Amino acid sequence: MSIIIQWFQRSKKLSLKKKPIFLLIGMSLMATITEIFGVGIFLPIFQYMRMEGDLQDLVSNAPIWQYVINFFNFIHIQISLAILLITSFLFFLIRQVFNYFRIIYESKISQKLNKKLRDIIFNSYLDSNSEFQDSMPVGSLVNVITTEVDHAVLGIMAPLKLFVLLVICICYVIAMAFLSLQMTLISVVILLVVSRIPRAWIRASTIVGRKIVDANMSMSFFLVQRLKSPRLARLSMTEYKEKKYFNSLTQSQCNHNIDSSILAAKTDVALEPFVILLSLFFLYFAYTVFHLQFEVIGIYLVVALRLMPVVKSIVSQWQAVQRWLGSIEIVEDRIKSMQLAKENDLGQINEVNSSHIKFESVSYIYPSSDKNALEDIAIEFFPRSLTMLVGPSGSGKSTLVDLIPRLRESSAGLIYIGNHQIDRYKLSSLRSVISYVPQEPQIFDGSMRDHIQYGAVDFSEEDVTRAVKLSGLDQFVYQLPDGLNTFVGEDGFGLSGGQKQRLDLARALLRKVSILILDEPTSNLDYESIKLFRKSLNTIRKEMSVTIIIVTHNLDNAGDADNIIVLSKGRVSAEGSHEELLNSNPWYSEAWNKKSLN
Repeated sequence: MSIIIQWFQRSKKLSLKKKPIFLLIGMSLMATITEIFGVGIFLPIFQYMRMEGDLQDLVSNAPIWQYVINFFNFIHIQISLAILLITSFLFFLIRQVFNYFRIIYESKISQKLNKKLRDIIFNSYLDSNSEFQDSMPVGSLVNVITTEVDHAVLGIMAPLKLFVLLVICICYVIAMAFLSLQMTLISVVILLVVSRIPRAWIRASTIVGRKIVDANMSMSFFLVQRLKSPRLARLSMTEYKEKKYFNSLTQSQCNHNIDSSILAAKTDVALEPFVILLSLFFLYFAYTVFHLQFEVIGIYLVVALRLMPVVKSIVSQWQAVQRWLGSIEIVEDRIKSMQLAKENDLGQINEVNSSHIKFESVSYIYPSSDKNALEDIAIEFFPRSLTMLVGPSGSGKSTLVDLIPRLRESSAGLIYIGNHQIDRYKLSSLRSVISYVPQEPQIFDGSMRDHIQYGAVDFSEEDVTRAVKLSGLDQFVYQLPDGLNTFVGEDGFGLSGGQKQRLDLARALLRKVSILILDEPTSNLDYESIKLFRKSLNTIRKEMSVTIIIVTHNLDNAGDADNIIVLSKGRVSAEGSHEELLNSNPWYSEAWNKKSLN
């Protein structure tokens, strides 16, 4: 009983409701009952043939015939051999109808459950906080969504199928008991003994199932990493090493799947001889000991032979339950961990009316670290200003700007936008006024227009044209045969670094936000591209009311900034204009001199 309760609880967590469970059981039960009636009616058929249709003799030899006669009299049909055979066929036909709808409904439930779990995992991942996303390997998550969810659905449906088989088994046993109670009791005892034979193989299936999950995880993790960097492998001349490692991963998957098949085959093959032995045992004792009538022996044997595959399926299904347990566990774990890591969104304010940002004694520490990444930050970003965050790599620049849209939550201190703390704004409201351009533009498969319009709402074609012009994208995009409809593919294949940067800037500008954050916008650009970027930046400042924050270690745009903040080891080491920092901050003046020499 505890196993059934545990399965109900687990299935509910994985979105399998009670209604489809009982509907499937009900349809299986009806299919089994009609089949038993279809087989059972052969007993009166054989008796009818033996008695040559004499109904009085039939009633005197088998009292059940009175019920048969009463039924056909009630529906005003005269009993004949043809009528009895047609009745048997109708029962089998009805059974097939129930089976058809059960199969379709079961497939429908499985596919919906599969979709539901995939949606839950993907949605939960997007809703989880940055710390969780940083710690979650993409390959592992891809494997869970594409492979382990399929296996988990098989695993969560397997106990349901097992329960259905048990119901069918009980129905068959009851039918057999009506024919011969003694033989049925002996058969049940033998079946219970035989079913314990594959216990060790079933337990081993659980272990092998978990090993298959681990092998699938390792494979997906490897592929996601390596398929993104084939040039690195070729230029590092590590192709042989990568091929060898991939071979070891595929071999591991192969071995574990073979082990699983061997365990399933052992269970299937080991039970078959006992099934045949039980049938022969029944024939011998039914004839020599219990002296059953030939028609009873025939019907009993038919029901027993129908029961044997069901018993085998019960054992195999229990083995399947154990085999897919590892997939269920990993899906449950991922869903639970992502839901626990869900972003906090307790804000009540729906509209952000200011672009004035203020940090008061803000600190941040990564969960995996014992040292502050940011410490006692007290700075301001003024409306319609251009502020540069500069400093050596690892100084905390990117971490600081992640705090503004609440991609990360500060460990201490307060952050304000306007007169309100940022956690008082709803996340959707806060992020609707912020556009972010990363160092490496993340361009999805599609056209330039698709990328520019990504995330934008309530815009016109004129808005698109304006964003293209402000970003400087117009200087080359309209020279292309398909213009904005030019297909660029994943990661902007075929575009230069500067073209990607301008394309992504157009996306950020189309959203018409009041805060624009640019992370290392010129780090991968050549001299000409940097000049074009500076020109675009100045145009944006003139034509848009936007607060611009540039995260960089490159000082090419320093002369355009209203304010420059220098970070060092997570602290603000200096702040001021370009000229002020040249005279007061050693790191800044040294970095500027090196730039000038270059």
